[in-house]
Amino acid sequence: MISEHYPRALGHLQKAQKAKAEMAALWGALLDEELVEESVVTHPDGSGVISAWLRWPIGRQEQLTSLFFGCVQELWACLDALVEESVEAFSVLQRVRRPDRPRFFPVADSPEGFQALLAELCMDGALRSHVAMVKDCQPFQGSDGNVIIDRLRTSLGYLVAWESSLASGAVMGAWATPVDPQVHTEAPAVLQSIEAEPAGALASEERVLARYQLSSFQHGFAVEAQSGTYVDLCFAEGFTPTDVEDTFDRRLTQAVEAVTRFAISFAWLSSKVPGSRRVLPGTDPGDGAAWVEAARSSRRWSPEELAELASSDIGLGRVEDAGTLTLMVSTTGGVYERVIANATPLRGHARRGMAAEMAVQDAAATWGLPDFVMVPSVERKGRGVREISDGLLVVGGRGVVVQIKAREGEPGTREKESSWVLKQLAAASKQIHGTVRRLKMQSVQMTNGRGRSIQIDSPAVEWVGVTIIEHPVPPSDVLVTPQTGATPVIALLRRDWEFLFNQLRSTHAVVAYLHRIGGSAPILGEEPERYYELAAADAAAAPGAVDPAWERRGARPCSVSLLPAAPAGSDDDEAHTMVRIMLEDVATSLTGPDEWEPWQATLASLDSLPVGYRTDLGRFLLDALSAVAIAEAGTAAWRMRTFIAGPDQDQLGFAVCSGLTDHTRAAFSTWLQLRHHERGEAADLASLTSVGVLLTPRTDGYREWDTTVQVISGDPELSTADLRVYQDLWNTSQGRVSSGPEA
Repeated sequence: MISEHYPRALGHLQKAQKAKAEMAALWGALLDEELVEESVVTHPDGSGVISAWLRWPIGRQEQLTSLFFGCVQELWACLDALVEESVEAFSVLQRVRRPDRPRFFPVADSPEGFQALLAELCMDGALRSHVAMVKDCQPFQGSDGNVIIDRLRTSLGYLVAWESSLASGAVMGAWATPVDPQVHTEAPAVLQSIEAEPAGALASEERVLARYQLSSFQHGFAVEAQSGTYVDLCFAEGFTPTDVEDTFDRRLTQAVEAVTRFAISFAWLSSKVPGSRRVLPGTDPGDGAAWVEAARSSRRWSPEELAELASSDIGLGRVEDAGTLTLMVSTTGGVYERVIANATPLRGHARRGMAAEMAVQDAAATWGLPDFVMVPSVERKGRGVREISDGLLVVGGRGVVVQIKAREGEPGTREKESSWVLKQLAAASKQIHGTVRRLKMQSVQMTNGRGRSIQIDSPAVEWVGVTIIEHPVPPSDVLVTPQTGATPVIALLRRDWEFLFNQLRSTHAVVAYLHRIGGSAPILGEEPERYYELAAADAAAAPGAVDPAWERRGARPCSVSLLPAAPAGSDDDEAHTMVRIMLEDVATSLTGPDEWEPWQATLASLDSLPVGYRTDLGRFLLDALSAVAIAEAGTAAWRMRTFIAGPDQDQLGFAVCSGLTDHTRAAFSTWLQLRHHERGEAADLASLTSVGVLLTPRTDGYREWDTTVQVISGDPELSTADLRVYQDLWNTSQGRVSSGPEA
């Protein structure tokens, strides 16, 4: 379970365990090499001492200290990774404040100190149950009789103390615990008494382990002694054992066990949360490195090579080396390199197929919206049960049936693997057609990526199927046989599925693309090339005509490709992310099941905003929030923007106001009603919908702004008087509410 949810934390824990084992092995070897030397000294009066000291081989003490330092650091890294990976995983399901702030596992010596650490947002984005557990296990908490929790608290205290001492230069040493010292001498001398000294640190200087007294002792009598002492590896700085069994090794073992228990508890609590997770981070280049000007590439393309590519028929080149696919894309702004990242790592699930299903769902939820990702559901049929696909995507009236085929075991020859792929594609196609027949029969109840139960009117949805191949080393040049049937079926590698979502970052856009292509690329794995061929065709297409009615109202026509060449957000990631955050606000503001299904349509409308517009909108919203935040007291400053993609599509309106009051809510409603009413000049309002989103800045530190959403469908039936008031308010410069320019 830990490997599935917290792979990085598990890696740190394993390194800590390895360092601990290496310490024990090295210590055992040093003892065998007689690290500890002893002496017995008897004075003329018969009194004597048994002493010991350490004779360190060169570099061994430093080596032990380094191993201990590494062990402590890895334990802290494991705890920090538990928080970091929790935030990463659940950032798909909730809005995280200040993603730039570091997340870590907080430990404090007082309630006030702990609250101060939380105020730094160190656990923002983790589950509340995680935060509660961390708080309960703080070292400052008093014992409540729970032995396990007390050990966790004590262990965190050990880690804090060890880290502090190591930072101050403390080194590893030994701890001597005299238990049963013995002295033997020849007659007539007799042992009168022997007393063990208290346990303590053993170093390079002699330490007395025991004192004894002989009677009738004379010079030259032979005296032999055994120290009867346990010598244990120890970090002596601040070490004060409570009893003989309280050793450094026991404390370190307890600390490792405590961190392991934290990892198990974090994973268990995470497993109880329904819904999708963010994909695991991979080792491929990030978004910035995935789209670069070819002239600035490390490959050092010559001007002649770039010119030849730009003048070619499709303006597209392919370079594949060391398992990395790079496309050379000719655009109006020059030739660019587009690195197609390998598929993200699978979670450490017992079955590769299940891990692949999770990765496919998580990718759609990470770069799209989890609200449109439906996890597999099971229903009873006769005496058996059947699973409704490996998941669905449903956005508005379009859907995608997903089937995933994962290669288990070790791959064989290219011919064998090609045969396996073709067999799986055929089997998946049959499953998809069966699923669509079932979906066309009646509506289904499914759970989406936020863990919400949604009723899907599946007979009214237009479906396509997608078969996703998960293979550790996909065979090249596999010709895909077109699948017959009423439902189009598309074959993709998991890498290509993730490419589409990372490229477009919109579930609506990906689903629209899949419906547009309606079939597989001729060769499995060539979906990125086909995407860029279609993107080039879109870029060359002439823009459609703009309704003159909107031009008369001052609307500004904008034309962008539905399939952008550059990855979404690569021109301004902050602005593009702003739109995603706004959509997350809308999705997570819903409070109950009665709201979820109706608002799916609202989210679908907002997600229909073309990818090419999102950066511009995000920058507009960010700039508007900054502008209205400095409005004069007592005034309401506004900024608005309206998007109309077509006569039959939903109109999207976005507004930013300096404050949220009953007055501004009412004003926003009048603005949206007016803009919706104006559509009736050229269309029938009965079949039209307008969606409006209002952002208002906050200053309480809890979040940066409030998000308000309103939806209008049909004719608002404005009276002549209301219409005149709304027009005076919003369509003239003399309105009572100051307004910024609207496009």
